[in-house]
Amino acid sequence: MPSARLVAGNRAPHSATRREELVLRGSDVPTLTVTSDPSSSVAIVGTGARDWTLAFCAKGEGKTAAEAEERARGVSLSVAGGAVALVTPNPLDGHGGRAEPEVDAPRSAGLVIHGSYAYAEVQDMAGPVRVAATHARARVLDTTGQVDVTAGVIDFSGSRGRVTLSAEMEINLKMGSTRFEGIVMAWAQRSVRLLVPQGFTTPIEAVVGRRGDFVCRTEFRSRVKHKRQGELHIFTYNEGDQLPLRSILKLRSEAAAVGIDTGTR
Repeated sequence: MPSARLVAGNRAPHSATRREELVLRGSDVPTLTVTSDPSSSVAIVGTGARDWTLAFCAKGEGKTAAEAEERARGVSLSVAGGAVALVTPNPLDGHGGRAEPEVDAPRSAGLVIHGSYAYAEVQDMAGPVRVAATHARARVLDTTGQVDVTAGVIDFSGSRGRVTLSAEMEINLKMGSTRFEGIVMAWAQRSVRLLVPQGFTTPIEAVVGRRGDFVCRTEFRSRVKHKRQGELHIFTYNEGDQLPLRSILKLRSEAAAVGIDTGTR
């Protein structure tokens, strides 16, 4: 009797993987630019190394083993100077190929990622970082320099930097210490959520379209001030009303909620 094979969801019954590794000299590539087709993901981690190390994984799925292997072979990584391109042959095919590179980066180098439908994750970078993942998710963790992210959903965690975040959907922020050193400007078409540790002191400005869309569940909620500016409601928290402000978190969602909660690191 022939055996049966169960496959979860719409996952193809066969898969294949191809791995490569590439090293780019940091002196030749002060800023790395990565472009990605849909169905791929990019993970960058800052290290103390001088060079870039790219661990490239190409994956393919298909109804047969031969089809899966062919699709894995069709996924490519091309390099021209400081530009890396991830190419998938069938981006609209649910069982096509996808690229999953993991990059160890010189921490102080610059980074640019373009991938409208590609997941991007950046961690422990100190140089300038720019991510454009308009219809995908982007995570930026413990990155301390100039950060500019446009994505569908954004997750940010850190304790310093000059950060600009713009989300087609939502933004989730987590502060790594009781004071953020720098400026965060976070605007989302849907909700903005901020998690701060106990004793957080960095000034906050939250802008919402309706008064009830601002929610603050922290020990400083009684010290939050409210004012109305046209059709907008502005809530501010500034411990001691210290001016001029060198550090501030500016949160904005005109169509949904801005929420601030206290949590652990």
